[in-house]
Amino acid sequence: MNAKTDDFSDEINLRELLEIFWKKKLFIAIVTTIFAISSVVYSLSLPNIYTSKALLAPLKAENALSSKLGSLSSIASLPGINLNDESSGQVDEAIARIESFEFFSSDFLPNIKLEDLMAAKEWDPVNKILIYKESFNKNTNKWTRNVSFPKKIVPSDQEAFKKYKDILSILKTDENFIILSISHQSPVLAKNWIDLIILNINETMREKDVEKANKAIIYLNKSASSVKIKSLQDAISNLLESQMQILMLAASSDVYIFDILDSPVIPEEKSSPRRSIICILATIIGGFLSLVLVLISHYTKKNN
Repeated sequence: MNAKTDDFSDEINLRELLEIFWKKKLFIAIVTTIFAISSVVYSLSLPNIYTSKALLAPLKAENALSSKLGSLSSIASLPGINLNDESSGQVDEAIARIESFEFFSSDFLPNIKLEDLMAAKEWDPVNKILIYKESFNKNTNKWTRNVSFPKKIVPSDQEAFKKYKDILSILKTDENFIILSISHQSPVLAKNWIDLIILNINETMREKDVEKANKAIIYLNKSASSVKIKSLQDAISNLLESQMQILMLAASSDVYIFDILDSPVIPEEKSSPRRSIICILATIIGGFLSLVLVLISHYTKKNN
């Protein structure tokens, strides 16, 4: 008997809700329509964003060389010698360098236009040009930003670095491949900037290893004259050979850390925004909000 009463009560409540919504159908329709129209206007105001990607792999030659160095770990106790296997560590280091402020300020920012990063508004696909925000006057090549402290009229390196981190994405897969991507209003710049990052990280890591190898060679040559034990002399000789191989590898190819498996291209289709999804979600939210407002208004009046 109680179950039948509960079912009847639920039916009455559902009928009551439907009657409440029906009486306020005009209000619900207006609120939902406002949200729908606003979402369309908002989504259309968003610029198209294009994403260019590159698939990278650690250079196999570098890994093989690291394994040769690792095989000489028997004399790792010698001062100034580090023989840890860094084949995977160098990849992680390269990724960390790409994401670092030092790499951005010394290897990326000097090779681009600051306004392309900080004042880009939208891409003109017909004329194939980048349109800038009002904060940058292209004719006079001057910044006209109205900002307050600590920001400056001309964006600082630190402010630009935050934007760089926003548009940069680095994903390391389980197979140790690297997916490097840049998202920007200009599909051309997105592709060019990936090329720039790959070129400069290879050069940065090459220069670092060459410098370390040269220092190691100088140290080993000095140590060789003072060491009298035959086994250590042989080990030092092998180390010198390995350091020379590093120098030869650095000079033999433009590709040093990352090998490009899939080169970046100029994307033809935008990656965002998803305007249809924005409009659908906003309309659903508007409809739900209108229902909640109707219920709050009705039961508030009823209680009063």
